Amino acid sequence: MKYHLAADSISTLPDSPGVYLFYGSLEELLYVGKSKTIRTRVRSHFSSPEERRLCRKVYRVEARETAGELGALLLESQLIKELRPLYNVASRRRRRIIVAHRSMNPQGYAIVNLEAIDYLDVKETEPILGVFKHKTQAKEYLALIAKSHRLCPKLLRLEVARRYCFSYHLGQCGGACMGEEDVAGYNARVEAAFEARRIKAWPYEAGVTVEELSPRGSQREVFLIDNWCLVASFNSADDGFAKIPHTQHRFDYDSYKILYSYLTDPQNCKAIKSYGRREFEELRRNGIRISGAELPSGSKT
Repeated sequence: MKYHLAADSISTLPDSPGVYLFYGSLEELLYVGKSKTIRTRVRSHFSSPEERRLCRKVYRVEARETAGELGALLLESQLIKELRPLYNVASRRRRRIIVAHRSMNPQGYAIVNLEAIDYLDVKETEPILGVFKHKTQAKEYLALIAKSHRLCPKLLRLEVARRYCFSYHLGQCGGACMGEEDVAGYNARVEAAFEARRIKAWPYEAGVTVEELSPRGSQREVFLIDNWCLVASFNSADDGFAKIPHTQHRFDYDSYKILYSYLTDPQNCKAIKSYGRREFEELRRNGIRISGAELPSGSKT
């Protein structure tokens, strides 16, 4: 971990994967970003006219190197949630996630209920249609699919009506709100409408490890991942391994998107090693041996 005065010492930053942190004159954290090449990315901040307002406030830059892009993405997401930088407005707050649950009314039609929760157990997602960052995003999505899939706003809980919903009178609802539409056909459209928001099934028998090697080969990181959750990770440098602290082994939607993108990319298949349940649990307890070096034990969260 190194510290650098902004602008004057950008040339001393590592041009390798990792995360960079901008601090102000009072040591307030202004911004957290990630890049495959830290020095190049930081330099682009200071040369961009659109970012002059931010860069004028930067007093120093802290760089935290990672072995590869996956480590940088996960570390950036973690730091933004934990440290809440002033300029990372979009994702700096640790919000409760919004889950869209499916239930059935007495006539057998699918009803959508929104629930705010702190964490999600992805092993029990059968009644879950989708996950959203906040309620506004969820409501906007429901309004969108009501039109695109001809779904009833009353059954989506977007409006309250004693009889027909307002969309029925506009010819945009087939009458499911009053039992006039084929149940199976309507429910099939509900399932199709949420396909893009659904949490994908975990594609492995149990957990996996992912190993990243830095461009110069001086640093390695090994990630233990299970059910879209980062269980633990290890960083190696100079033939020694150190465990990297993480939040509890629970579902995080931002991390899910990062891990899903990485694990489903065919280019990354060589870095992924899958295990059976018993074998993976042993890895968590006792550590693992990889690339000729042994990772330390005590990898439980």
